[in-house]
Amino acid sequence: MESSFRSPQILVPLKPRTESTQGQDIVLYLRPETNGVQVESVLFRVFSRSVWKERLTLAYFANLPGDFILHHRIVEQHYASRLDFAARGKAAFTPQMRQTFERFFGIPYDKAQIYGSFEALQLLKLSAEELFQLWVPVYDILEIEGQLVKRLPDNKFIINYDIPALLHKNHAGTDVAVLVVRTDLDYDGFRPVVEEIRSALIDAGLLDPTKTERRVFHYSKGPFEQLLDGLGYIWKTPSEPASLLELSFGAYLAQRGWSEEALLHRLRHPITWFYDSNGALVEQNIFAYTLFDDYQTAFQKISTSKSKGEEP
Repeated sequence: MESSFRSPQILVPLKPRTESTQGQDIVLYLRPETNGVQVESVLFRVFSRSVWKERLTLAYFANLPGDFILHHRIVEQHYASRLDFAARGKAAFTPQMRQTFERFFGIPYDKAQIYGSFEALQLLKLSAEELFQLWVPVYDILEIEGQLVKRLPDNKFIINYDIPALLHKNHAGTDVAVLVVRTDLDYDGFRPVVEEIRSALIDAGLLDPTKTERRVFHYSKGPFEQLLDGLGYIWKTPSEPASLLELSFGAYLAQRGWSEEALLHRLRHPITWFYDSNGALVEQNIFAYTLFDDYQTAFQKISTSKSKGEEP
C-alpha cells in the first residue's frame, strides 16, 4: 500500500557516536516558515570557512517533509511537556511551581484564574495566532520550569499561550531541514559560529537585524536539549528513527548504565528533583538545569536526581 506521506531525504546519514568519537553533537533545525534552501546555503558557507572547517563535522543532514512530521507527530513529541501543561492548565502545576507563581505575581494560587492555552482559545474566543499575539509587558510573563505563563490585563493567566500557534504553523506543506554538527567546541566556543551565521543571514536579507537567529533556526544548547532535539527528527532510514544512544550524549550516558527507556522518561518528564551543593532537594527543569553544561557536569547532576514517577 502506497504511503500517504512523503519520505524524508536523508542527504548525510547519521554517523553514530563510538567510544573513540571526540566532541559533542549540536542539533540544528530550520524553522518551518523560513526559506530552507537559502538558509542551508548560508549555514554551509559558514561551516566551510577555514577557521571552523577543522572544528566542525557534519554528522547528519536531512529534509523532513511536513506531512511526514505530521504523520509521526514529531512536533507533539518534542513539546510533550509543554503540551501537557497547555492541556491540563492549572492542575499541572507542582507545589514548588505554585509557590513561584505566587511570589512572582503576588496572587494566591488557589484564587488565580489560570487556564491552559487550549481552554483559553474557547474562553477568550480567539484564534491560535490572536492568542499568541496578545501583547503584555515583559513583567507579566513568567517562565517557570520550562512553561510560559502570561498575565492578561483582566488578571486571567494563560499557560503556554504560544503552543496552539506553534502547532498551527506545522502543517503538511512546512518541511524542516535537520542537521547534526559534531564539534570539539563547547557551547561558548560554538557561539561565535552562531554569530557568524546570524550576520550572514542579515547580509542575505533572510533575517531582520532587530531579531535573533531563533527566528530562522534553532540549535541545541545543552546535553539534554541535544537529545530532545534529536527525538523524532533524526532518522537512519525513511522508516527507522535513530536511537538516542547514537547521539553523542546518549552514547556517553549508555556507557555509564543509562538505557534509552530511562532517557525517554526524562525527556517526557523534564521536571526533576536534584540535590544541590548543600544536600537540599530542589526542583528544576532538566533542560534549564543542564543548559550549556559539558557531559560530565550534566551526568553528575542527574546521577542522584529523580523525575515524575520517581518522586522523593
